[in-house]
Amino acid sequence: MARKPAPAAMPRFEASEEWVSSLPFDRLPKGIMHLPLECVVYVPSTRGDRVIPAQEFAERRDQTADLLVDLFGGCRESMATGRYRGKEGEIVSEEVAVITGFGDADDYEGKRQAFLAWLIDKREEWEQEALGFEFEGDLWYL
Repeated sequence: MARKPAPAAMPRFEASEEWVSSLPFDRLPKGIMHLPLECVVYVPSTRGDRVIPAQEFAERRDQTADLLVDLFGGCRESMATGRYRGKEGEIVSEEVAVITGFGDADDYEGKRQAFLAWLIDKREEWEQEALGFEFEGDLWYL
């Protein structure tokens, strides 16, 4: 039976003198950036209660991603199924894009008013009763 080669050794982190208050590091390794703020926008695939065309949904996702990239420098996107109780009491499901940006407090502080205004404008433009926005694990309906 042939032996597997030993895994290559990982290069050692070089710790700076800056202490980090939260896991995963006791000391911040050089060259590592910490982006503590998490901001999520739930992009609906509907206008009112009607499903929109795929191209329009893609445009909404692109607009939201552009905004989060401008705000934080990058974002990630995943698709999910959202569910809510409809006006008649039924459970309605719809496809939503979950677009997440991570950033630092200083950058967000200067841009948050414009970001909030953008979200409210999109709620109206997309004809949504409410638009889901998550900040640091707390969900807000705007």
